[in-house]
Amino acid sequence: MTTTTMFALTWAVLLGSVALTLFMAAKLRFVLDPFRHQPADLTLPEGASAPAFSASTLDGEVLDTEDYAERAFTLVFVSHHCPSCHEHLPHMKALWSLAASAGSELVMVVFDEESGSRAEAERMVAEHAVPARTVLAAPGHPLRELYNPRQATPLYCHVESGVVRGSGPLGSQGWQNLVRGWQADVVGAR
Repeated sequence: MTTTTMFALTWAVLLGSVALTLFMAAKLRFVLDPFRHQPADLTLPEGASAPAFSASTLDGEVLDTEDYAERAFTLVFVSHHCPSCHEHLPHMKALWSLAASAGSELVMVVFDEESGSRAEAERMVAEHAVPARTVLAAPGHPLRELYNPRQATPLYCHVESGVVRGSGPLGSQGWQNLVRGWQADVVGAR
């Protein structure tokens, strides 16, 4: 091979590498921030007043903000399409019991995405023996729009006396701190 051919081949490889790098950077930007067109806040900020809501449980019971005026509750948002939600569901029974022992209530909010979601939600709750009151939240429901604007799952929002005390993904540091707090409350009450 001549020097000119080697030089041209080197430039072709270099330009191909640059083009591939730019293409991958564009794809990676979407992977790193897939929600860039959605609201900036994942959930309500800590210290915010909890918005009013009224919702029916799968059992037909009506939950209302007034029911929790002086009590602590934690909304846990899940979807039956969410693989990581299914990883957390086996622990919900124990967490519900722990929260109740600490004077709080765990309420599951299942996203209603299509027809048949109610049956799927009931199956999911029964399969994991989740005793928590469960709400099926259709698109536009205040629990989805106000407490979880990104519609992210699995997610929690903990409220005490009408004020948000923590929110974020299940498994996050905030969630772990909440569970540790429940454990400390239970141990301290003994």
